[in-house]
Amino acid sequence: MKRELPHNLAAERAVLGACLKSDTAFWGVADRLRADQFFHPLHQQVFSVIRDICTEGRLSLSLVASRLPAEDEEGRSMMSYLAVLLKDAEDVGSVEDFVPDIAEAAARRQLIHLAESVLKGVKAGEKGAMDLASEASAAILDVMQVASPKRPQRIGDLAQSVAGASRMANERDVMPGFGTGIPSLDEIVGRLLAGDLIFLVGSQGDGKSALAMQVGMHVAMSRPVLLCQMEMTAEQVAARELAAASGITVGDIQEGAFDFAQRDAMLQAQQWLAGPDMMVLDDSRMTIRQIRAHCIALRRTRGLGMLIIDQLDKIKSEGRHKDRFERLAEITGDLKVLAKDLMVPVLVLAQRTRGAQRRDDPTPQINDADAPSIERDGDIVLAVWRKESWLRQNRPHKDAGAEKHGNWETQLALCAGKAQVISLKHRRRKPFEERTLKWIGKLTRFEELT
Repeated sequence: MKRELPHNLAAERAVLGACLKSDTAFWGVADRLRADQFFHPLHQQVFSVIRDICTEGRLSLSLVASRLPAEDEEGRSMMSYLAVLLKDAEDVGSVEDFVPDIAEAAARRQLIHLAESVLKGVKAGEKGAMDLASEASAAILDVMQVASPKRPQRIGDLAQSVAGASRMANERDVMPGFGTGIPSLDEIVGRLLAGDLIFLVGSQGDGKSALAMQVGMHVAMSRPVLLCQMEMTAEQVAARELAAASGITVGDIQEGAFDFAQRDAMLQAQQWLAGPDMMVLDDSRMTIRQIRAHCIALRRTRGLGMLIIDQLDKIKSEGRHKDRFERLAEITGDLKVLAKDLMVPVLVLAQRTRGAQRRDDPTPQINDADAPSIERDGDIVLAVWRKESWLRQNRPHKDAGAEKHGNWETQLALCAGKAQVISLKHRRRKPFEERTLKWIGKLTRFEELT
């Protein structure tokens, strides 16, 4: 015996009757209901026709009937059927009171279909458990949108809410969001706020992974942080952090080349690293859907304060695209949606193009990123640049002459152990500000330049 799916026909009839009576009633629910949320097929048709006619601006019972089948499933004329709906809606009260019932029933039906789909996928055995789980997680988010859809809000109400939060932060002396842990960097970046999508652009070897991890570890002192590491192993990440905390180089740690005093330093570093709530996921073939699933799972079990992805061009796309620029454009757009849905800062690392490094002036620009859509989707776009690294890669030819070699050595000495961080885009602050930091290469760490 087939089980009947959840529905509320009385609520559906009440809404349709009220909408037939007045286009005002329709526009009161238009942003909260869709035709496919109605259970009865005829109700879906009626709502669709009402929507189309109200959009045209000339609602009437006869016009609605003219765009529907001549009879209902019981053989009654469509005009008679609509008249009954209209009459039954006379004493129902507010039409908006029935919307949650229809949306709830539609969400329950959607969950049943989802469960059946997952079961079918499991039995088929064509997809892995992780892929099935990530697809189910994304589908559940869609169900949540159906059950509790967003509505437009008055700017005045929003301003009141923002002002109230600002006053509360002022009175409690607690700032929203997170700092970077590097004061001079905070001067150009400000606070990392919920929903921010931040891109950090840099060339290979300029320290973008190190800087992102340093910011993440600072945030992890107060809130859980998830690092989706697609280039290094989790053990390599841990070795870098042990090096930074102990003062022992990564190579010495991995080779076991340390003395008794350094052993104590490493033990202290190990104990300190037990404090920050930093979670590392080293999977080189993740999609946005899978990253979302991990974030939701972590948020439900431990909470989530920030997401870091290293790096952009390693993220797998799920559709087909004509070229890599189209693929990356879709991914950066999806990352913006992810940041807004999770309501945490999302920091994504991106590579500079090789062509940008061959310019006469290689100082980073916003169009240097491997994905041009970064400029469109990012709330904050930062670049980290070590001129020292660029100079070493562009050493003058041995036949260039003493003067050229001398200038090169002078420039190299001036920028040794330094790194520039440049704000290329900022929605809340003035862009093109920059700060110079001290770079400790053997520890992969940035510090204030004294």
